[in-house]
Amino acid sequence: MNIKINFLKLLFWIFVLFVSISSLNSKAAGMAWLALLLCGLGAMFGKRLSHTGSKGTNETLAKIWLIATVLAFLLKIVPTIYWNDSWGERHAEIRLLLGALGTYALCRWDVIREEKVYLMAWAVSFSCGLAMLLMLVSVREAAPTNPIPWAAAIALCSAWLVSIGFSHQVSSTSRWVWGIGSLMGLIAVLISENRGAYGLALLLPVVWMRRLSFFRWIRLRDGRSAYLRLSVVVLVILIGGALFSQTAIVQRPLQRIQVAIDEVKLSHESLEANVNGSIGARLFLWAHSASFIEQSPWIGHGQVARKNAIVEWGKEANSDHIQSLGHVHNEYLHTLMDYGVWGLASLMCYAMGMFILVLRMRSIESVTQAWAMGGVLFIHMTTGLTNVNFAHNYYPTMLSIMISLILLTPSIKCNVPRTG
Repeated sequence: MNIKINFLKLLFWIFVLFVSISSLNSKAAGMAWLALLLCGLGAMFGKRLSHTGSKGTNETLAKIWLIATVLAFLLKIVPTIYWNDSWGERHAEIRLLLGALGTYALCRWDVIREEKVYLMAWAVSFSCGLAMLLMLVSVREAAPTNPIPWAAAIALCSAWLVSIGFSHQVSSTSRWVWGIGSLMGLIAVLISENRGAYGLALLLPVVWMRRLSFFRWIRLRDGRSAYLRLSVVVLVILIGGALFSQTAIVQRPLQRIQVAIDEVKLSHESLEANVNGSIGARLFLWAHSASFIEQSPWIGHGQVARKNAIVEWGKEANSDHIQSLGHVHNEYLHTLMDYGVWGLASLMCYAMGMFILVLRMRSIESVTQAWAMGGVLFIHMTTGLTNVNFAHNYYPTMLSIMISLILLTPSIKCNVPRTG
């Protein structure tokens, strides 16, 4: 019995260690994911042998996510077999399925206590801090993997941290650390120049204002006090904006947004005129993929045909850049091109699973989990609009970890009253 407990504790500390440096090394993220999976499988094996277990709310929630990943995997199997495509391309679905299985075991046998989840939050905060330092002292290419899915993964971490920071069962120190960690994650995303993850800049203020009952704090009976508080908030925002306006935190994202606007204008005049630009290439590929999808909407064309089509489009546009791309930088169009409705149904299983979890968490008043899951869902859906994140190992690995941490988070309410 002691050997089993020590084994699980060892795996837990391995997870904490590797997730804390996951922003610097993609293999560290993989090791953290593996440690969490083995911890779940170890708990499942040990508890089943001892015939003990403790069912709870989180077990039901974890079961919903497990079912979603199973359905997604089964739906993707059919077109993969039909087109005889490489099973190596199914790494994201397999990783999410196994991660969901391990998480279900952890929730089913109640292995991870709430204090351990909070320690994990400290580790994720540290990882966001390292991500920010990496981007501040270097350029986006310094990311340990493709910078686009890397930024999306950091955004997932930030979305989770900003929500769990409102748990009423933790110390104010932990709340500050997680809040700052979430902010550092946002800064890392902004200065990474990966526009697809900039939606995080919209998400965090919404969560803060809603969860801190911002408007209730402003709206007081004493009108002068209300105006004073509002003035203080506006003044702080203006001073903060002035201080950071000339730093990389503001300048890099503004420059990237301006480049995007210029490229959109150029592509609007002619798609072929800007095929070698980041935005121009995307608009060109998206326009051509629509007719390609229409030719076989139900089962798609398979991986080989999709790659060949992109090469042909690149030759037509006389663009080496287009020919070098393996996908169309849109998760939804990419999936439809490969596997049609079957593939899209598989992809949407994850979004539907997360959405159902948000509704279920709200129904049981588990506000912390609901906001965290909603934030991860928002990041997942929006970042997929401009990149195929499932084509990379890092993003599905971190998505699996973040959802596991949400499901392991204690089902508790936030520490502020909810507004109507």
